Amino acid sequence: MKIALVGLGRTGKVVAEYLLSQNVLSMVLCRPNSTNANKDLGEILGRNDTGIMIETSDHLERKLFQYKPDILIDFSRASFLTDNIHILEKCGVSVITAVTDYDFAESEKIKNVAQKGNIGVVMAPNITYGVNVLMLMTEIAAELMNSYDFEIYEEHHKLKKDSPSGTAKKIALKIQEGLDRNDEIPTHAVRAGGIIGKHKVLICGEYDSIEISHQSYSKKAFAQGAYKVSQFLMGKTGFYEMSDVFEQEREQKRQLMALRKMMEDINVLNLA
Repeated sequence: MKIALVGLGRTGKVVAEYLLSQNVLSMVLCRPNSTNANKDLGEILGRNDTGIMIETSDHLERKLFQYKPDILIDFSRASFLTDNIHILEKCGVSVITAVTDYDFAESEKIKNVAQKGNIGVVMAPNITYGVNVLMLMTEIAAELMNSYDFEIYEEHHKLKKDSPSGTAKKIALKIQEGLDRNDEIPTHAVRAGGIIGKHKVLICGEYDSIEISHQSYSKKAFAQGAYKVSQFLMGKTGFYEMSDVFEQEREQKRQLMALRKMMEDINVLNLA
């Protein structure tokens, strides 16, 4: 598997380091006017040269054909993918986007390209596994606790631009799906200091309450998530969300349990 990365912000640098450790990073892209352009990735990461030069996104089609990545991971901004999704489709490069600030039209454009079936796209507002388990648990709670009140609290570092976060919006959508109504879910956002990321769902009834929360202690959680999603997407086409990644893992575990049960039954028969 060969991976291209676009975006070398706070999270992108950690993702780059992690992908280097897995020997899958083959290409790094930056904005045309970025000061990182034409530098060795190691210089940006504060380590020895890696042999990977940071390329601008100019002449993207030519560069994709040169490096031939299987998958591009996007930690940049909405404009990169909306401007370049057709080039990626033409070059057969699948996409994992962790960008959170797409508007409806931009999201639909990306989905429509993916649904043509030439490349695979995973759209993951939060790519950490823990917060996606939170979403699953919250959706189940909404289905079972329809009469309860739901509120979302989220905290991030002071430089994060979108508020509420894309993850908080996705959690709200999962709650609405579970409640089967379109009530607006109150969301409270904090932007302070160097908080990496925290999301909490408060579920309150007349006589009791539940809290479901997730907190990232390190941006490596995003890097590990991006790598695991790359493994999921390899060889696939179409549009996916993190729930699809989890469903595949759950199905694999169910198949493994069924195989173990079959082997146990065979052993019992042999002993008999």
